[in-house]
Amino acid sequence: MLPDLRVVAVMRQVARAFLRRCRVSKPVAEFVVLAVSELVTNAVIQGEGEVIVQITVAGDVVRVSVTDHNPVPAALKEAGRDGESGRGIRLVDAISDVWESNGEETWCEFRDARAAA
Repeated sequence: MLPDLRVVAVMRQVARAFLRRCRVSKPVAEFVVLAVSELVTNAVIQGEGEVIVQITVAGDVVRVSVTDHNPVPAALKEAGRDGESGRGIRLVDAISDVWESNGEETWCEFRDARAAA
């Protein structure tokens, strides 16, 4: 997708629908959707070029990967008390089981994701 903040809401809707079809538990799905929102926003604002979002569900793990063309890795930042930005990656760090950024790709994982059958 093109780097445009208007796609963030669309990606939340797409992620929510995909996770529902994959029977990811609602509490985990809400965290995943929040991570999608934060990572896509970060890629649009801080990244370069097209933004690619990939969500995979394998067993009890949901993986969210967001890629752009910025070689600088995403990093934890300290947002000012009244700052309007700088909390996204910190939020992803707090809600996911693991996350990492190698520059162009930032990803996170959520475990124990499947709803009881």
